[in-house]
Order: sequence, then C-alpha cells, then structure tokens
Amino acid sequence: MIRSLLLMLLLVSCATGVITRGGKKSYVYDGERVYDLSELRDLAPQIVRSSFRDPPVGTLAELFAPPRPALKRLGMAMFETRIQPTYDGLAGDDAVYLTAAGKQLLTENFLTIWEESLRSLAPELDLVPTESLRRTRSYSIYGTQQEDFILTPRSVLAPDDIFFLEKGRKTTNTVTLNPRESRDLSFLLVPGYELMAGPKWSEHNKHFLNDLSKEAQLDAVIVALSDVSWTRAHTDKHSGEVYPEELKLRLRVSVLVPLYSYHARLVQTGKRETPNVTLCYRSYEAEVRLPLDLSVEESQKNFATIEGRLLGRMFKSYKDLTQLTILRIQSDLQKTH
Repeated sequence: MIRSLLLMLLLVSCATGVITRGGKKSYVYDGERVYDLSELRDLAPQIVRSSFRDPPVGTLAELFAPPRPALKRLGMAMFETRIQPTYDGLAGDDAVYLTAAGKQLLTENFLTIWEESLRSLAPELDLVPTESLRRTRSYSIYGTQQEDFILTPRSVLAPDDIFFLEKGRKTTNTVTLNPRESRDLSFLLVPGYELMAGPKWSEHNKHFLNDLSKEAQLDAVIVALSDVSWTRAHTDKHSGEVYPEELKLRLRVSVLVPLYSYHARLVQTGKRETPNVTLCYRSYEAEVRLPLDLSVEESQKNFATIEGRLLGRMFKSYKDLTQLTILRIQSDLQKTH
C-alpha cells in the first residue's frame, strides 16, 4: 500500500506543470494511404503530442531561444522496443509470435528507419550515427551489454523468427530489447526510457548522458521507446469486453539536454544555481491502432501470410509515425536557431 502510494505521488509530481500540445486526433491516420511530405507536415500536429515542463531553475524559453546556442548536433543515445508485453488475447494455435532474435531484428529495423528518416527529413541537423556513439568510451562504461540473440550477421526477419504458434514450440519471455551492441539501461522490468525521459528533468542516468554528450560533442540526445503489440479478436472472460483483432503501435521519444550544457546556459542567463539534472527539451508521443486479419486457414499459416498481413502494415505505419514525430522535433528545434 505504501509503495503504491509513493508511486502515485511520483507520477503526480512528474505531471505537475507539464504543457502539452497537439496529438488530439490520433485516428485521422490512414494505414493504407501513401502520404507525401506536405501531407505528413499537416498531419504531424494532429497525431503527435508534444510535451514539456520548465526546469527547476530558468525556463526552456530563455535557456534555448536565440542567441543561445542552437540544438543541432544530435545522436540516438538509447533505442528500446517493448514487443508483445503480455499474452492477453493471444491464446490458441492462430497466435503469431516473435522469438527473442525476431524482436531484436525488429528493433534494429526500427532504428534504421529512424536514422534514415532523420537524415532525409531534417538534413539541417547534424546526426551522429548510433554506430559512432557505440565506439565512445563513455558509452561502454554505463549500463550492461545487451545480449545478442541473433548470433549471425543478418538484418531480415526469417520464418524461424516469427511464426504462427505450433503446439509444443517454445516462445520467449523477453519483452524489452535494444539493438545488438547497445547498452541496456533498464531496471528490472522498467525500460530505461521510462526512468530517464518524458517531459521532466531527471536524475536517472544523468552521468551517462552527460559524459556521452561531452565526448561525442552532442548538443542533445534522442531517446526512444517503441511499443508494439497485436491482439486476436476475443472477449475478456472477466469483464465481457470485446476486443478487436488489431495492431497497436506507440512511440515515445524525448530530446534530452545534458547537465553540463544546462549549466552553461544558466551562466549565460546570469543565474548562479546549477541543479545537477538532465533537461528534457521536448517529449513526444504518438499512437495508432490498425485492424488485422490473422485468422486464416491452416494452409495459410505461414511466413508469407505474416509478411503480407502483419509485417508490411507494421513497417509502413511505423515509418509514418517516425516521420511524423521527426517533423514535430524538427519544428521545435527550429525555435532554438
């Protein structure tokens, strides 16, 4: 009881003073439509919610508005996915499951989408590749090494990675994953993102972000958590509520500024206090739910069906959500120039 009360107090305190903009029309998105850039720009404020909260000393407006240095040189410091966190609604032979290797491959594909989209949509930003960040000394001394579940030099999902569940076939309990060679900054069952990001200042992993930003000369870092799940149509046996067969994608992304940069900006504004926290310049969240049809005949329970009915829709919609989020980030970062 006491632990639950403390958690509720923490959540309330983190939400106090948060200003949120956009993201009020999440179901305007059409998963079947091919959007051009102008349409994505118009849709971004409707789909993607942007949030921020002023730090303990100073305001974001005075700390990051010109003539202060612009936020331009960025890196993806942490990239996590949480895939199929529960088995709710997935019981039975028709369920489609991913192995740990499959989940890690999916994570790496999502990261590739992010880096390619950042380069194409926001060329004015100086993106430091994740591969370069992994080679820094600072990156290697924090957290733990992410286990390599794939074990071979490949990047494409195969039939052994994702499949219709067969009787007697084992499935994985692994849920939250980073790409290979990444540092795992999670704590027990809590993803690192939920500890260190969101529209607030934070004490969690502040030295990791600070040291990495100094060594790689980053103005800010991007950290991301992708939630991916799909559910068979079913009726909850307790509540009687009917759930449709659908794919759910949710992105949570934050632009974090290290404490050494925060201190420098405080000096420039004439303030003497220097709180030792990481700042969140902006936090973003977007979610879509798409109908699925994975209830097929026995002869169709194969990889080709999974590719056509699940993976294709997933990658297309994930890329759209990524690009919508990047356009919001780009728009907000332009305010610092």
